[in-house]
Amino acid sequence: MNDTGKKKIIIGILIVTMLVFSGCDKKKVTFVEADQSQETEVETGQILDEETYTVQSGQEIYVHVCGAVISPGVYELSGDARVYEAIEKAGGFLEAAYPEALNLAQILQDGEQIMVPTREQWEQWQEERDGSKEQAAGNEETRTDGLININTATKEELCTLPGVGESRADSIIAYREEKGAFSTTTEIKNVTGIKDGLFQKIKDKIKVK
Repeated sequence: MNDTGKKKIIIGILIVTMLVFSGCDKKKVTFVEADQSQETEVETGQILDEETYTVQSGQEIYVHVCGAVISPGVYELSGDARVYEAIEKAGGFLEAAYPEALNLAQILQDGEQIMVPTREQWEQWQEERDGSKEQAAGNEETRTDGLININTATKEELCTLPGVGESRADSIIAYREEKGAFSTTTEIKNVTGIKDGLFQKIKDKIKVK
């Protein structure tokens, strides 16, 4: 074979090689995850992040189920498990349980604690929450006009009144818990230890609502 023929062969090989490599840049590779119908396309030659292609539903999580269930404890579930599945793992609800307190369809997180309350516990939590809201509202009123609402004031707030120490503050709180809310500011004189002289000192600093 003469030199001209050899050159033609070499040029032909170079052209084919260039076409192959130029086509690779645009070629797509499809990855189908094992437990999902999702497909992901990446450019040929791209470095794949190992975490990017971890199958989420294949991961295991651990959750702590406690409270009114038959078998409280730590249980292993799939990464896409929901609250009701954790309850089933723990043997189900006790008769005293209050399932309405939970979102049974909520997706779980690794390390999560699921507390199943009884109805009595749930009602008590609601009362405490409502009481905290009322107290916060009372504190906000005090900050607004500078007056102490003797129906909602804490012991510490009552102690800021002139002549009212811890024992008198305790007496005011005990009185309203036993008798109900004060209807007027003068009613505070019915509290043990608070006479007219002390009332004159605090009457312009208190209110009822």
